[in-house]
Amino acid sequence: MRSKEMAFGSIYSAISLILIVISFFFSNDLFFLMAASLPLIMLVDQFGKKTAVFSYAVISTVAFLIFPLQISSMAFIIIFGPFAILRSFFTGRKAFIINFIMLVGLSLIFYFLMMNLIKINLKYTLPYMLFSILMLLIYELFCEYFSRWYRNLKKRF
Repeated sequence: MRSKEMAFGSIYSAISLILIVISFFFSNDLFFLMAASLPLIMLVDQFGKKTAVFSYAVISTVAFLIFPLQISSMAFIIIFGPFAILRSFFTGRKAFIINFIMLVGLSLIFYFLMMNLIKINLKYTLPYMLFSILMLLIYELFCEYFSRWYRNLKKRF
């Protein structure tokens, strides 16, 4: 890795960690968790997957050490962090559908892990699951818009 990649990777990692901490203090706010994955999307676009994977490893380790088994850190580690890197593997017309299916799959993995680790009450889970699928759809649209905006911004400068 070059020093420029390491510097930007650490800066973007710090931004992601700050957003995860803010998410924890606002009672596991989903918006800040989604925003914490945007620096990883910028790293993938700017420096490639290798730098983004190293940055994700750093963010995940520090987030898990600060907030072990908290929804905010675990959601980033299982859903939003990997998705920011994995979405770069799929491009083209069907990428939106594949990315959305991948995002729902990561969310189901997260749900079953949290159900076994934290023992979630299953009384109200179906409405929350439907709401979370809607939020994930909005998140995928937002990620796609953000990555297009970032590429256009890079072309101008």
